[in-house]
Amino acid sequence: LLITVSLILALDKRYSGVILEGLKLWLACVVPSLFPYFFITTCLSNLKATSRICSFCFPLTKRMFNVSGAVGYAYFMSVISGYPVGAKIVSDLRQKNIISHTESIRASALCSTSSPMFLIGSVGNLMFNNRLFGMLLLLTHLTCSIIIGVIFSFYKKDQKASNSLPPLNSQMDNILYESAYSSVISVLVVGGLITIFYLLTQMLFNLHILDGIISVFSLLFKDKDLATGLCLGLFECTTGLKQVSTANFSVISLPICAFICGFSGLSAIMQSIAYLKKAKIKTAVFLVSKLISAVLNFMVGLIFSLIF
Repeated sequence: LLITVSLILALDKRYSGVILEGLKLWLACVVPSLFPYFFITTCLSNLKATSRICSFCFPLTKRMFNVSGAVGYAYFMSVISGYPVGAKIVSDLRQKNIISHTESIRASALCSTSSPMFLIGSVGNLMFNNRLFGMLLLLTHLTCSIIIGVIFSFYKKDQKASNSLPPLNSQMDNILYESAYSSVISVLVVGGLITIFYLLTQMLFNLHILDGIISVFSLLFKDKDLATGLCLGLFECTTGLKQVSTANFSVISLPICAFICGFSGLSAIMQSIAYLKKAKIKTAVFLVSKLISAVLNFMVGLIFSLIF
């Protein structure tokens, strides 16, 4: 694979432009929606806020999702920050034995969401120039994340939620520096993966490897741009959503965008798996949860699209 990629890059100068396009996409759509939340969540983790949030969340998370309050904290951070913050926090909680292995698997399904700023700001305002569209996409996304959490609460249901709390962090030195440094590194890693998958999808597209899949989707949706966007979104979420935004707006636009965000693309999935593997969380179960999430998002998105 590396040899093939090297040859393509060496023989075709246009892929240098593709890399630049990927970086521009990351800079325009992802950095504004991720960096502030990476910074905020890191600061919260360093300011003794974690245990308080966990205690507050425990009654609700135990009843709804069969997990401890610590997972409620992870879900809260995932919702406001987006991929892959939830997976990182779940992995940290498991490695510190704050949650059980079973809880970590349930949590990996629950704490895998996009951020409001990305869905409303980047997708709704920037891509579709329609704030209401972004708000409906967010509503669909969060509704389905709760449904997924409830579904996975039945995973090994006999193993009940623990009541462990993260220890208070008493280290208060250099919080701003450490939070900023950690946030910058995280955003750069995300940018690197987005650019790599943006390049990969363009290669597959230019080599006509995806033509068969696009043709099938085109027959279903009667719109090649929508079909292309869905296909690209399976690899990289932001690229797919941008392509969908160029298609003729229709009742199917919202459910397709919701499907892409629910699945999150292989790029975001790989980011999450990189963290989850450190805690020995089952990759297969996580992938199944993303597939279920994608289907649920499409169905709920279609309902909201027909209503609104």
